Amino acid sequence: MSALYMGKTYFGAAATVLFLIATAQAPADTVDGIAAIVNDRILTYSDVRELATPAIQNAYRLYNGEERDKKIQQAGVDALNTLVERALILQEYQEKGYKIPDYVFDNRMKEIIEEQYGGDKNALIRTLQARGLTIDQWKQKYVKEPFIVQALRQKEVSSELVVSPAQIETFYNQHEDKFKEPYRVRLRMIVIRKAGASTDEAAALARDLAQKLDAGADFANLANVYSSGNQRAAGGDWGWVDKESGLRKELADAAFSLKAGQHSGVVETDDGFYLIQVDEEKPARMRPMTEVRSDIDKILIQEQRNRLQQRWIERLKKKAYIRYF
Repeated sequence: MSALYMGKTYFGAAATVLFLIATAQAPADTVDGIAAIVNDRILTYSDVRELATPAIQNAYRLYNGEERDKKIQQAGVDALNTLVERALILQEYQEKGYKIPDYVFDNRMKEIIEEQYGGDKNALIRTLQARGLTIDQWKQKYVKEPFIVQALRQKEVSSELVVSPAQIETFYNQHEDKFKEPYRVRLRMIVIRKAGASTDEAAALARDLAQKLDAGADFANLANVYSSGNQRAAGGDWGWVDKESGLRKELADAAFSLKAGQHSGVVETDDGFYLIQVDEEKPARMRPMTEVRSDIDKILIQEQRNRLQQRWIERLKKKAYIRYF
């Protein structure tokens, strides 16, 4: 099965997607073949799978059945499109006779070795040997080519992009939901886990702490001494939350029934007992345009940049021979 892109004629690459679904959990060297040809550059199934692997792993972790297969399919499509674009850009680099000095790539390689291998070049070499790669092959594929692609992408949108006040106002009016802030509260919690103690002991401790709070004890001090979890040392501070922040229902119901300065009684869940205090409240509001203007400007600039890059990629495709298998 194959598909062809010449000029504006393009049909999907179904074989690549089916390959990814069939081999998503197989060893990397299980099977290989040609996924696409871009002029004289061959893209293999293993190239696609390597790029798609993080998204495929995420699909297996978060989804099942048909939904999982759809996510794997999209990962394959996205990876193949990305590889085709990279190939086109690298060929443009050659055709236009661009030159980036070798010391630029050497400096980037040193940065990667420092960031990923603690500055130990031998650790990199051992890793590459296990993968069957030489350091020159690695430098070409993972240092030079990504750097060239990024440099040329930036060059294509190097002209100064401008967003007018009218564009910002229009975006603000058309996307009001983006700028609505829900009612929020700043919470503290004391968490008494059932694990490690009998349920009766945990419940008794929670009731005792509730009585101390009713008598005027400081919530943060009690949390520092008795609470479980990461917030213990911070006096049980959970920060600002709203009803969509992911609190389990029992805790959210209790938290959002309180006013600033109030604390709850004992709230029991499957895993423990909770005491909740609301330190502050923030009412729901619409963020004013003066507050979000710079955010909108960045969004619109990025949209312009994406459009310019896409037009450039389409121009490269029009003069290219691309065949999908």
